[in-house]
Amino acid sequence: SEHTAAIKAIAWSPHQRGLLASGGGTADRCIRFWNTLNEEKPVVSCVDTGSQVCNLAWSSNCNEVVSTHGYSLNQIVVWKYPSMTKVATLTGHTYRVLYLAVSPDGSTIVTGAGDETLRFWQVFPGPRSSDKNPGHDLLFPQSPGSVVR
Repeated sequence: SEHTAAIKAIAWSPHQRGLLASGGGTADRCIRFWNTLNEEKPVVSCVDTGSQVCNLAWSSNCNEVVSTHGYSLNQIVVWKYPSMTKVATLTGHTYRVLYLAVSPDGSTIVTGAGDETLRFWQVFPGPRSSDKNPGHDLLFPQSPGSVVR
């Protein structure tokens, strides 16, 4: 139940108290979910991603987590938690996706890679509001090609 390579990423869930996600390096390739409140059975689940996990970040607006990857896939994946079904697989970087940040509104991520590029992706729903104009609060509401859903 432990990682079998260096731990490259960790992120607390904003939706479930005590839930921590961690990602393993090239020899491990797994995202593990830990119930830090249960010492007897701390591992909740594990998913093999197929490549090195470089970053993890939870959506603040829905129960999803995004992972970035290095060798060998160099991609970004959005996962639905707890089923860990893939919502989206994003490609475009040609080297390891080393950096990940979530926008203040929680809808957009920016990734940075060894290919010397920053890429912006609208991957999560925007914050809930009573605004009748959908997309009004999104960081990049008119960004064609970057909207995942």
